[in-house]
Order: sequence, then C-alpha cells, then structure tokens
Amino acid sequence: MESKLKALIVDDEEGARKLLKKLLDETHHFTDLRLADSASSATTEMKDFDPDMVFLDIRMPEKDGFDFLMDMSHRNGRPGIVFVTAYEQYALKAIKQHAFDYLLKPVNRKELKQCIQKYISGRSENASQIPQPVHQVLTDKIKRVKVSTRTGTLFVNPANILYCKADGNYTVIHSGGKELLCSMNIGKLREMLPETSFLRIGRSLILNIEHITHLDRRQSIVTLVNQGESVSVKIPRNHLKELEMI
Repeated sequence: MESKLKALIVDDEEGARKLLKKLLDETHHFTDLRLADSASSATTEMKDFDPDMVFLDIRMPEKDGFDFLMDMSHRNGRPGIVFVTAYEQYALKAIKQHAFDYLLKPVNRKELKQCIQKYISGRSENASQIPQPVHQVLTDKIKRVKVSTRTGTLFVNPANILYCKADGNYTVIHSGGKELLCSMNIGKLREMLPETSFLRIGRSLILNIEHITHLDRRQSIVTLVNQGESVSVKIPRNHLKELEMI
C-alpha cells in the first residue's frame, strides 16, 4: 500500500512555496499540503494540523525557522523537519536541532524524492521507530583523518579539533589540549575535514564551529570549548560576519 503523508511548507517567498508544493505534488505521496508564509503563521497552522513532515525555510523576517522549532518544542511528538534553504552554513545548527534532512535551494527533484523515501522507509520498518535523522547519518560518516608530521603519521578525530592555524607550509592543529604540527598546508588539511563542522577563516585559520561558544565582536575574538579545554582565537575583523551567520 502506497504511503500517504501530510506536510506543511513554511517559506516567506511565495515562489519558493509554490515550487516546492509542485515538486511534492509530483511525488504523489501527499494527501494534504498546506502553506505558511512565516514562522508565526506556521505556528498558527499547527494548532489544528498534525503533519508528518515540515519543509522549513530558515531565513525569514521576524522569526526564523529555528524560532518556529522553539515555538513547537512544547508539542507532544514532532514531525520530520526538513530544512530547505539557500544557505549551506546552517547545516550544523540544523543537525543540532535533530533535523530529519537538509535540502539546499534550488531543490533537486532527485534529492527531494530520496528524502521522502527515506522518511517513508524508516516509518514503515517499525511504526514505533523514528526515522534516522540526518545528524546520525553525518555522525556515522565522521572518521579519523590521517595527517603527516615530521616524525610519522597521526590519526586525529576531527570532533576533538578546536582549530587549525597555518604556520608557513605547515599547520598547527589544536586538539585535546595539545598543539600538533602537521607537515601539510592548511588548504590540504581543510579538504580532509568534514565540511559541515569546519569553517575556514581567511588564509590561515580553520575553526571547528561545533565548539564555538562565544564571539566577542569588539575584540574580534572567538572562544571554543571542548571537554574542559577552552581557547580564545583572534580572527580578522572582516570575517566576523561569516561567524555571525553560523
């Protein structure tokens, strides 16, 4: 029997709402598709609507997608949240919010169908089992990276790295309270690290944005904390906006 679903589309752009509705209609999986043009109207819609999935834009006027989730935090149960946004830098925050999936605009038909099928498959395998969220999928993919040093090879868990700083053709990795000198340039090292967790700042710095706890705009200092280790790093003032977008 073919699964039939209900969904809510939340986006302040009318064109984006209509396009996504069209794409979802094409899948023939939905019996009820409702639209909301803001986080506030979506909250109102949810009072008498219990969707299986919510396709949620992030950057919206007044309240954003994360504010909507906060408003919904008191509800018993939660639909599969699929963030639909043009901004890749919100992926980490979406993961922390236990989003089911994360789609970039313009939405790709194939990726959308895969997202829906993943939701249906997870639900049908076990009615009491919540479909595997995207944060678990990404976490499973995180493995140790192999970096060369002057004396040999190190295997480093990216999750333990706070930041990396260029030192000529070398890179200093700050991890687990230690400074590890890696004999590769910062560009090469960046290619080896998970895209969703690390942000390159200028030519000489890589930050693990998962560990950022504070940004001092006046002094252009960012604080990172992990397992009791706390460090403060000076960043170029012209890169402050990149961090504020996290």
